[in-house]
Amino acid sequence: MEWSKEQQSVIYYKEPKNLLVSAGAGSGKTAVLTERIYQLIKQGASLDDFLVLTFTNLAASEMKSRTQKKL
Repeated sequence: MEWSKEQQSVIYYKEPKNLLVSAGAGSGKTAVLTERIYQLIKQGASLDDFLVLTFTNLAASEMKSRTQKKL
């Protein structure tokens, strides 16, 4: 997948702080957050280090499924 500059700025955000991603429907938030989690785990983070919040159970299920597939 080719990421936009804005998406790359979220995926590769360097500060080890909380990050809020807010964007419209269909903008790729789930894909971007899944990739960010994957990149952080590749750098040594543990899944136990993450708290990912979504607005719906469906979105949470999709995030979990995509993350599992990526890992």
